[in-house]
Amino acid sequence: MTTMTRAALCVAIAGCAHARTPDAYRTDTEHALEAKHDDIKACYDKVLATTPTASGRVTVGFAIEAKTGRITDPHLDSSQTTAPDPVSQCVLTALPTITLAPGDPKRGQATWSWEFQAGAAKP
Repeated sequence: MTTMTRAALCVAIAGCAHARTPDAYRTDTEHALEAKHDDIKACYDKVLATTPTASGRVTVGFAIEAKTGRITDPHLDSSQTTAPDPVSQCVLTALPTITLAPGDPKRGQATWSWEFQAGAAKP
């Protein structure tokens, strides 16, 4: 069995009227990312089929477009990523398909991590 856990490292957003607070941005981002959990897990399971020991952390940075809430500019933080490249690609492929709804008047910046562990029981 496999598990993935996600941990918010930071979300920064400039404040203004009607904009999300940093905590609300973090929570809404987590919910939007959670909606792609099954897609990322299915991709990871395919990696495990050919590389049964594939595991580690994938850390990415990305922006959240003002008004539309679309995740853009996903990039791997190679200094904090320990998982093999095919696992990282599972995350990077899923991110541009995610949108926070509703959008926000300000652009968001985030760094997020996923932990992949082969053979672990679900929490």
